[in-house]
Amino acid sequence: MAAKLVYDLIVRVMELCHDDYGLLAQCALVNWEFNRAASRMLYSKVVLSPHFKPVLDLRDAGAIPESSNFASASLPRNVQYVLALEVSGYISPRPPPRNTLPERITKALVTFVNLVSVRYTPVTYHENLFDQSIPTLHNLRSLVELTVNASCTDDVRAPAIVELTGLRKLTLYNPGRAILQLLPKWLERLQATLVELHLRDNCGSVTPGVLKSFLPYLENTVQAFTLGLSYSLTDNDVFTFLGQITRLKRLELRYYWQLKPPQTLPNLLSLRSFTVTYPPQYTRKEVDEFDKWVRRTIAGSLDLQTLTLYCEGRDASIYLSHNSLVGHITQKHATSLRYLDLALTFVGMDKLEDILTSCTQLEEIALQMGKNGLTLFRAKVSGLKQLRTASFQIRNVPRTYQMNIIFLTEIMDRGQPSLRRLSLNNISWEVSEHFIYGRCHTIFFR
Repeated sequence: MAAKLVYDLIVRVMELCHDDYGLLAQCALVNWEFNRAASRMLYSKVVLSPHFKPVLDLRDAGAIPESSNFASASLPRNVQYVLALEVSGYISPRPPPRNTLPERITKALVTFVNLVSVRYTPVTYHENLFDQSIPTLHNLRSLVELTVNASCTDDVRAPAIVELTGLRKLTLYNPGRAILQLLPKWLERLQATLVELHLRDNCGSVTPGVLKSFLPYLENTVQAFTLGLSYSLTDNDVFTFLGQITRLKRLELRYYWQLKPPQTLPNLLSLRSFTVTYPPQYTRKEVDEFDKWVRRTIAGSLDLQTLTLYCEGRDASIYLSHNSLVGHITQKHATSLRYLDLALTFVGMDKLEDILTSCTQLEEIALQMGKNGLTLFRAKVSGLKQLRTASFQIRNVPRTYQMNIIFLTEIMDRGQPSLRRLSLNNISWEVSEHFIYGRCHTIFFR
């Protein structure tokens, strides 16, 4: 009983450093109880992701990179801990049998009996890389999450992959016509279990007809949906589709500017999280149209908690404020918003004050602002009772601009005890309280 109690306590302590693999590896050397607890986290996710090599190595027979935990996870004493397997990166394009990696992946799958999640998204690979392992996936009774790209969804392999059942989360990168033609039937078989469907990156083959074919199997079950870039779809097509998914809570879309406004607006009453990726914007017209599009998407939400805007390839010289969008946020979603990620979005002083005054339930905030915004944040931080993390990019300042550590200390002192991390221009400070001579002192760790 004592040994079991010690192990239970050790596991709880290990959870605090679950992503510090160096520390976990050292803990595994203490004794068998520490080894068992650390191994549970060291091997919960197995990643096989070789780095890019500019020259093809003709001697490479599918060797496992030293940075991967694949080989040690395949040992009999560790296979029980493996919950997730990821094969990505630059896999050797050499064919089997000279390339032994396909066989090793298949053998590992047989032993990873507790596998919950599989991700097959290599950048380079031989077309037969997963031919042996795809049939093996059907025998994994615990498998509920699957992420694949073209390596598993071409004309040859798509018919085999769509036979998988029992999935709760399905992610397809760059879905082509081969997999999209089979997807409606697959969704029909997954209808009883599937709650998340994500179509990412290039979705040019997704047409209005394809979206309509999904609808009968998603409208009453799916709670999270992602749609990448497709010039085949208009805003009206997308909004009409989304408006019929009644239980949608998390949504991620890729925006592109369209001249014709949508005739239908989605009434996403259950939406709690919205993420949008958009291209760089260089004119006020582009920014205003984008803000209007986001407002239309989230307007119907009664409990929006997370809003994330991500700009691809942002030009560091362009900082146009998104005042109309921020105005909508503070008027419509101020009381419900918990996570506001505008890390690549510039906010003017007036609207920044509105955010800090109205959105009092924020737990995390990230945005771009002018140098005077930090002074305003210091004045308003005491009213943000739940704030844990704040991240700011200070713009429109000389390159010689430096942050004052005393000023940062004042911000942390005025903030609530929950505020533990402050980031400015990609430099982070974490706060820890220590008692010295009977007094509590705030110490920053950079």
